[in-house]
Amino acid sequence: MYDTDNSRSDNPVALYEIHGDMEAFRLRLKDVPEVQEATTTEISDGRFNLLVVLDLTEASVIEDVLKAVTRKGLIVAKPVVYRNGEVHARIVGGSSTLQKAVDEFPSEIDLDIVSVGDFDRSRDTPVSKLSDRQREAVFAALDLGYYDRPRRSTHEDIADRLGCEPNTASEHLQKAESKILNEVLQPVKG
Repeated sequence: MYDTDNSRSDNPVALYEIHGDMEAFRLRLKDVPEVQEATTTEISDGRFNLLVVLDLTEASVIEDVLKAVTRKGLIVAKPVVYRNGEVHARIVGGSSTLQKAVDEFPSEIDLDIVSVGDFDRSRDTPVSKLSDRQREAVFAALDLGYYDRPRRSTHEDIADRLGCEPNTASEHLQKAESKILNEVLQPVKG
């Protein structure tokens, strides 16, 4: 399926956490010429890790983006979110270095800068405060429609997905929701 000759050490490697059908994803990767090698590892039902080695000779646009954002003085802060054909990322660096990166972005990429400001290293995203199991519970709840109106799933459905008892799923969700709300609303309260 993939060229496993890893003699080129300069090919970029990326690790993703994917929520979706692992087998369908693997089948679609076969048609992506930029992917030199890919390895998937199931985490839980509906969630898996994807390790990808890219072939930049097949991906000039990706190479141009990587050159723009992987320069001395810039950091791409995690998480980088890929959703609905868009990439959402926070890039941290000095203003002149950031401006050079923006100027070098390939014209094929529609770049939209949402905000510019000081980076507060003491504050991660609210989701980063969750334990792995709490994060898994929240993502399962989202995926199953637990937060939809009308609600499309129950604690039992989430428990089935997580492989635990409904009261355990409920506890994971309550702790996760409390942490997220405290992170989001703490600045408002203070």
